[in-house]
Amino acid sequence: MDSRPAESLVNQPLFKYVGLDRLESVIADSFAPLGSEPVRVRESVRRVLAEDVKSPVDLPGHDISHVDGFAISECDDRTYRIVRGEVLGRCEAAYVETGKPVPEGAVAVVPVESARLLEGGLVAAPRSYERFHEIIRRGSDVAGGRLVASRGQVVTPSIARLLLELGVEEVRVYRRPRTLLVPTGTEFVEGSKRESSSVLVKAMCEAVGALVDVSEPVEDSAETMKRVLEESLGRYDAVATIGGASLGRGDYVLAAALELPGSEILARGLAVQPGRVTTLARVGRKPLALLPGLIQSTVVGTVLALQPLLRRLQGATPRAHYPVGLYRLASSYRYSGRFASFARVRFAKLVGDFEVELVEAASPIQSVVAFSHGFVLLKPGEVELVEGTYVPLYRAPGLYPEGP
Repeated sequence: MDSRPAESLVNQPLFKYVGLDRLESVIADSFAPLGSEPVRVRESVRRVLAEDVKSPVDLPGHDISHVDGFAISECDDRTYRIVRGEVLGRCEAAYVETGKPVPEGAVAVVPVESARLLEGGLVAAPRSYERFHEIIRRGSDVAGGRLVASRGQVVTPSIARLLLELGVEEVRVYRRPRTLLVPTGTEFVEGSKRESSSVLVKAMCEAVGALVDVSEPVEDSAETMKRVLEESLGRYDAVATIGGASLGRGDYVLAAALELPGSEILARGLAVQPGRVTTLARVGRKPLALLPGLIQSTVVGTVLALQPLLRRLQGATPRAHYPVGLYRLASSYRYSGRFASFARVRFAKLVGDFEVELVEAASPIQSVVAFSHGFVLLKPGEVELVEGTYVPLYRAPGLYPEGP
């Protein structure tokens, strides 16, 4: 490693922790969504809308039948003459199929299994029905002009289907950020150790919509890193390094970034443990995320900083993790480390139905992440939880399966 990092950082603050309560606003205030592009609705699933979408029509476009049966008009004696046509006169009925428009003048539909056919082309209803029984009214699903999808909303398969049903064939979405991951470490370059973290970070970035490339590992050199960052930031919308990040003067990745024109530190560490050495910077308008190399810290930095950043570039809320339910602690938990004033992420393992156990282990321990089923966010100062306490369990896109 060359000596330049210490020289580059000599006038920089060693710590500029940002709390999780401020991190989302820091990301939102520092970066704007990328440009938008039109796409076919059939190709829009998991993309983020760049415009509001209102229904151009009523859905359904007509009063339709909910069942196979007889559409009936007003009649006092509940006996109707069966006719064909689009209009019913008094005491007339017409056979309709499920989902098909009912004739004008229909006030109810008698299910076919309830109707009684009589001689002479008549049909009898077994009882009186409330108005519009088994009729789905025009516009009762979606009224014309109603907002059906909002800017910043991720298009789900069900939303895409609804848009197609409404006749919407194309929507405008935010561009997916072209993202480069840069693993760092001379040991990877020399082949003395296998680089593996990028496969996990890449999957997590792709899960929030990014287009991701992974570079060859970069040696522990500020000069080499500066050259890589300069070239990468010119070609990509966002760059994230993995490893080589610390809060001391040996942080050659940040030293390299600070030598780039227009560089600015946004968060010199996060007030969270593990993952506290995660650093966010801006070079011009381009985001640069520096992820720590220890696996638990890498994951936490990706969940709390990199994934939200990539969502922000696509016009979505800068938060990626989500709660999956309240779970009971199977055993008590106590923290006695030196970061009690920080928020803490603790990976959790299911040990029963809606019952979890928090795992306390050093950041390099990989099995903690691999064998977990989610994680718990502990508030600053929250150092003890007793057995039986219910805690929210969180997951993050790409880190855990969506199903059981």
